[in-house]
Amino acid sequence: MSAVRLVFPRPGFFLNDVRALLTLDGALVYDGGFLAGIDVVVEATPGPHKLESVLDLGLFKRRRAWDVEVPATGCDVGIVYSRFWGNFSKKVTITLRG
Repeated sequence: MSAVRLVFPRPGFFLNDVRALLTLDGALVYDGGFLAGIDVVVEATPGPHKLESVLDLGLFKRRRAWDVEVPATGCDVGIVYSRFWGNFSKKVTITLRG
């Protein structure tokens, strides 16, 4: 197993918080607020995985999915928010460990 750190830094000014959910291969790994940012470590086998997000805005939900290749040494996955689209960006940054 490899350690995968999912990181979304605390965003700038927002009027209200929304519920953010992250799943890795369908398993819930984060369910909490958006405004505090996200920093969670999960264990995953080396190889390809599907990371998915949902921003629950009440009347509608913003979804995004990424393919993540987890190395044997583990990695940090950086998630970025796009104010223009009102959703997480289409790409994540992968920083290898080790």
